[in-house]
Amino acid sequence: MPHPCPNKLLVEGEDEKRVIPHFMDEHVWRDEKGVLAVHIEPFGGVENLLKPGVIEAASKETGLQALGILVDADDHLEGRWGQIRRRCLRVAPDFPETLPPNGLIHAVPSGPRIGVWIMPDNGSRGMLETFLSLMLAPENIPLWTFASASCVRARGHGAPYVDAHLDKASIHTYLAWIDPPGLQVHQAVLRRALDPKLPAGQPFVRWFMDLFQLSPRVTPAS
Repeated sequence: MPHPCPNKLLVEGEDEKRVIPHFMDEHVWRDEKGVLAVHIEPFGGVENLLKPGVIEAASKETGLQALGILVDADDHLEGRWGQIRRRCLRVAPDFPETLPPNGLIHAVPSGPRIGVWIMPDNGSRGMLETFLSLMLAPENIPLWTFASASCVRARGHGAPYVDAHLDKASIHTYLAWIDPPGLQVHQAVLRRALDPKLPAGQPFVRWFMDLFQLSPRVTPAS
């Protein structure tokens, strides 16, 4: 039975599943039913996504034209890339050795295109929230800096989050202080409190559109 959508993106969790469609709404058209032309599948954690057989099975789905893999670097970018590459080598023996700064798109002769993006930018430690922290207007940077510094200080008062999750703690602290307070990250993107049109997000946008061969959204001239 053919896959209902020719494009599939594997992601760590529900945050990515909710954020990515809102982030891409500024850049690509949805279909006639209002659906982004990419099926986003969350796995409840990177360990589940990178289990042996998961990527291999996804790449063999009938009718699939492009398969994207989106994960966080956290504190071990090279190790994460190594895990992904080992899985992908079982699908494409010529899979590249290095991850390009602007994301990877690899053509598989007998299968779908395979794309890899490691948050935030394929070269730094961090995660989805690190990437989203770059989507702040310049006038909001001082508040973000203060929120991040406050989270660092909170560790000295018993805040139990692990060091790798500083950016996650910081962005939720920042979102608690804006109006309206307490937005979830996908709501912040939807309301443009985190702006997907800022230059820092464009390499990801280009990777996403090129991998899935999507048509750009064109704003009519006024």
